Amino acid sequence: MPHFPLSGQIALRFPVYARDDILAQDSWAEFEAEMTSLEATVIDNNITGSDRTLQVRAADGYNWTIELADRARNEQAGLNNGSASTGDRITVVGMRTHHFGESRIKAVQLTIGDQSYTLYPELLENA
Repeated sequence: MPHFPLSGQIALRFPVYARDDILAQDSWAEFEAEMTSLEATVIDNNITGSDRTLQVRAADGYNWTIELADRARNEQAGLNNGSASTGDRITVVGMRTHHFGESRIKAVQLTIGDQSYTLYPELLENA
C-alpha cells in the first residue's frame, strides 16, 4: 500500500477557514449597515442577467452599480427587464459597499418613475 506524507510538497492542501469567515461570506457582508439613498438616471439594465444589476448615473456625474436581489425576489416585487429603461429616473434606498473606491449599492427598495419595488421589506421594517 502506498504511503502519502501528511506534510511536504506532495501533501494535499486545502484552505482552512474559520467559522466566522464562512458565516461572513454572505452577500451582505461587504455592505455598510446603515441605509443610504441615491437619485440617478438609468444608463444600463441587467435585471434578468446572471448578475442582476442596474447601472445608473447620479446628478454629480458618477456612475453607480445597483445590485438587485435574486431572481425570485425581483419577480415577487414585480421587477423585470421592462421595469427600467435607459433614461428613467430612479431612487435607490440601500446599503453602500464599504470597499474604498467602489460606487456600488445593494438595493433594498427602488422607485423607478412612479413605481416602487421593495426587494427586502424586512430590512425596511428594521430601519
